[in-house]
Amino acid sequence: MSDYVIALYIRLSINDKRVESNSIEHQRLLLTKYAENMEIQNSEILEFVDNGYSGTNFERPTMQELLELVRAYQINCIIVKDFSRFVRNLIQTGYFLEQVFPLYHVRFISINENYDSDKIKNNTGGIPVSIQFLKNKYYSRDLSEKSKSAKYSKMQKGEYIQKNCCYGYKKEDNTLKIDEPAANTVRLIFQLALQGNNYTQIIKKLYYIKIVTPEIYKGEKRRQKIALYSPYIWSATTIKNILLNEQYTGTYVMRKSVIKELGEKAIKRKRLDKNSEPS
Repeated sequence: MSDYVIALYIRLSINDKRVESNSIEHQRLLLTKYAENMEIQNSEILEFVDNGYSGTNFERPTMQELLELVRAYQINCIIVKDFSRFVRNLIQTGYFLEQVFPLYHVRFISINENYDSDKIKNNTGGIPVSIQFLKNKYYSRDLSEKSKSAKYSKMQKGEYIQKNCCYGYKKEDNTLKIDEPAANTVRLIFQLALQGNNYTQIIKKLYYIKIVTPEIYKGEKRRQKIALYSPYIWSATTIKNILLNEQYTGTYVMRKSVIKELGEKAIKRKRLDKNSEPS
């Protein structure tokens, strides 16, 4: 058993992927090299990676796993590329650096800020670290505003900005196109509904003529194998959602809501009317 356990914590958000120095590979190389140069006898290096999580969200699965090990006194040192990899909130970081990590005898190292809790006792690094947090905070806010502005501009041009589209359509060149095989099924569902068939009757007819569900259809297009009891058993909810979806009338309204408050455990949204301007 190792006498000293070093945890390398790596985080990559969607926006970070645009910056090569923030890549998982770059962080891994930087942290591993630093840990190896510490030359601590009988040490063990563990790696913790949260891929696709914002620094403003503390409820990251691997982060929580790391903190559980800290509480169990199984981690001696945590190394990050910079404080923003750990969390972008100065108050939260101060709480861990001044309260939590000293309690569990955990050394914390941030390479870019040249911060080592073993060398800086009883504080969070002073003014230089505080300034760095302010830079991280406003960088994150500025990036968010630019991202929202770019999306709104695309919406005004009529571009489809969502990654996925509803059954019966496909995305090509940032616009929605009719996906004929699936569209024929949508037309059939509407035709059966107009003939007075209820959800159960429509499901039976789709099963009888062996039409696969939207989930199976999309999986087949992506060449994915989805294990289900039967690929032809539709749900009443799926039928209902198709019949109530206004996109099938040729209308699609984007930006129905905006994020009003982004918290660590929940995202609160606010519904907008059709005349709302970007904020």
